[in-house]
Amino acid sequence: MEDPRITRLEQEVAALRQRVAVLEGQHTSPAASQSDEPEVSTVARPAPRPAYTKRKSVVPQPTFKEKRSREDWEQVIATVWLPRIGAIFAALGALFLFSYASVAGLISPPVRIGSGVLIGLLVIALGEYQYEKKRRELGIGLVATGTIVALAALFAGMALYQFYPPSLAFLLELVVVFIAYGLMLWMRSQALLVLVSITGFLLPYLQLSDDPNLPLFLLYEVVLFAMIFFAVDRLKVKKAFVFAWAIFTIALAFGLLSLTLSWYDYDNNAQRLDEWSVLLAALFGYGATSFVGRRIQFHKNVPSWLAGGVVLLTLLILDWSFGALVAILFAGIAYVFAERLKDTAQNGVGHLALIVAVLLIPADALSWTYQLRYFLIAGLIAAFWFVPRARMPHQWLFNVGLYVVFIFSAVVDYESYQNLGLSYAMTVLAMVLASTAFVLLLVQTHHDPVWKGSWQLVLLLAAIGVFTTYTLIIMELPFYRGLEETARSTTLSAAYIVLALVLVAIGRMRTSSTWRLSGLLLLTISAVKLLLFDLSFLSLFQKAFVFIGFGIVTFIISRTYFKKRKEQA
Repeated sequence: MEDPRITRLEQEVAALRQRVAVLEGQHTSPAASQSDEPEVSTVARPAPRPAYTKRKSVVPQPTFKEKRSREDWEQVIATVWLPRIGAIFAALGALFLFSYASVAGLISPPVRIGSGVLIGLLVIALGEYQYEKKRRELGIGLVATGTIVALAALFAGMALYQFYPPSLAFLLELVVVFIAYGLMLWMRSQALLVLVSITGFLLPYLQLSDDPNLPLFLLYEVVLFAMIFFAVDRLKVKKAFVFAWAIFTIALAFGLLSLTLSWYDYDNNAQRLDEWSVLLAALFGYGATSFVGRRIQFHKNVPSWLAGGVVLLTLLILDWSFGALVAILFAGIAYVFAERLKDTAQNGVGHLALIVAVLLIPADALSWTYQLRYFLIAGLIAAFWFVPRARMPHQWLFNVGLYVVFIFSAVVDYESYQNLGLSYAMTVLAMVLASTAFVLLLVQTHHDPVWKGSWQLVLLLAAIGVFTTYTLIIMELPFYRGLEETARSTTLSAAYIVLALVLVAIGRMRTSSTWRLSGLLLLTISAVKLLLFDLSFLSLFQKAFVFIGFGIVTFIISRTYFKKRKEQA
């Protein structure tokens, strides 16, 4: 029997041959081409291409996280959080057990140390076995418990029993840490990173016991957290990044505290080694958090900025004679990081480092070198405003705050100089530099959106700064110190009246109401001062001189307004 598929194929081939013959006849027959009757084509025309229509953007539908039921919460608590909490409590329980055995004399010290390390390694192996059996959280908790127990036993053998020197203890500790590090990457567990980093917080209390070795302890911290930060980079876990930075900062704080409290006797070389170890560890923390935070795309890398603050705090606590040079070098590092990592906030760390460098310049109180600090900070304020390459987020608002602190500090220190009859000229010159830069910036940028919402406050702060600077300029004039108290008050009143006239004139020339209103406000303050304060202290001649001068100034200012109204009419 013939296959129906073959028959169907033969029929289709025959139909195609007939169609080809018809098409060839249309192209080759002249009679067909000259015929008046049009041939009806059997070839179907392609459908017209539709006009281009803009594709509608697909709006992603919001995803709603399914609310967990009571059973789900029970499962999470039992399988996720209980192993983690149990890891910490089991490790603490093991430490208490060894302490009890030590006090009761049940086992000898070598047996305690050896069994502690052995039990820790066995618990780590048990955790790995549980992880392979698909009991992930339980395995992670056991690995963390074993790591803490093994490290605590090794520290006890060195710090409590002196079975081996600190260098050997350090090497043995690194073996355990490397085992935990390998398991971190294999298990890809953020919780394990957090639990192991806790050892950086627990171990200082064992390391710095009777015979402290601060450089070795900080070296251990650097190695431990270098591995943790590298694991954070590999696993891209942001919560572990923040937690590890916090624990490392606690370790640095413990090292700084040991330096400031002087818990033990130093010789000079040992003290300098300890100080350098703290500083280098702080620099490591800044570099590690800066690069790791950038690689894991940590939004607003706050840990790195705070780590830079820890470096600056370390320099202030150490207070070296060459600390200013170190702070300048650190500022250069921060600026390089800002450019390389595309993190402009690191420029802020560099700015603070330069300010700290100025504060670390050795200077005696009430000396010219002390005033030189003010001049250098004023130069930094102007540079921060007008050097675009070192911009940071909220640069101008940061400078406003720095300017306010600068003016307040200068005013507070002026009283000490005045009581001793010392010149304050360099600081006043610094205030002139900072205030001039501030006013020039506001004149150039008063329309910029950066001042939106804060313009009135910024303008008020600028006015206070200029008024204070102008007052100190008058007080530093050569003849001012030789005047009596009433004459000094009269001089200040006259100076304020002149300044009011200058401000109104500037506002008139620049057609700026801000300048004019500032002058009128200062003129009002001068009038109140004359009536309520100066009037009772001045002589008749002084009263006549000041009040007539005040009246003349008011007439001049009023004349300018009448002239302006006439021109507008």
